[in-house]
Amino acid sequence: MRAQLEADILWRLDEIRHLRNLLLQGEEPEKALVYSLRAILVMQYAHLEGFTRTALSLYVDAVNSRSLPARSLRPELLAAALANEFDTLRRGATASGDEGKMTTRARHQVAFVQRLQELSDGPISIAAEVAVSMEMNLGSDVLKKCLVALGISVDKVRRDQYAAIDFVKNVRNDIAHGGRKEKIPGGLFSAHLKKCEEFMNELARVLTKAVSEEWFIVPVAGASNSPP
Repeated sequence: MRAQLEADILWRLDEIRHLRNLLLQGEEPEKALVYSLRAILVMQYAHLEGFTRTALSLYVDAVNSRSLPARSLRPELLAAALANEFDTLRRGATASGDEGKMTTRARHQVAFVQRLQELSDGPISIAAEVAVSMEMNLGSDVLKKCLVALGISVDKVRRDQYAAIDFVKNVRNDIAHGGRKEKIPGGLFSAHLKKCEEFMNELARVLTKAVSEEWFIVPVAGASNSPP
């Protein structure tokens, strides 16, 4: 998994550097066209979000590959496996065909219990596309939501990394919403790239440790695996 994460980081950084070299052509950020800087900053955010989604999906794949029963997994992982059913219950029932809302709601509740029984009797399988859905622009709150869903304590990611991801997101939003039309400070541009790279490496470290120490398993008294 670590090798997969490192390979994903590498190609993303290579693409960002290629775009930077192509658009800046050796110019310092302070002297570059604002259009070039804006394009690079937006691309960096896209890669940051893409890496986060890929990294969390690889973690889900690692958990699924263990084919563990529900009793062995932390409750957060069982909840993640039931994400679709939770969404159905949360949206509520609407009249369907000849059935009214009450009947449809009852069928949804039965389907939820049936799914819970299935998961209790066999190995847990989590749908990565549901469990790690970004839902909106990737930011600290969205990342924390995904970590909680996967049974990883939000404290395992350093506080400065949450600030970094919000910094990258806010700059991207500022550009997308029509801001930063004029000069982009060279210091901001350089900090943006640095924070992107640091964040990807930090998330890779946390997820690799989570797999190696099996944070997804319910801790047993006296066990050596670290709680999340």
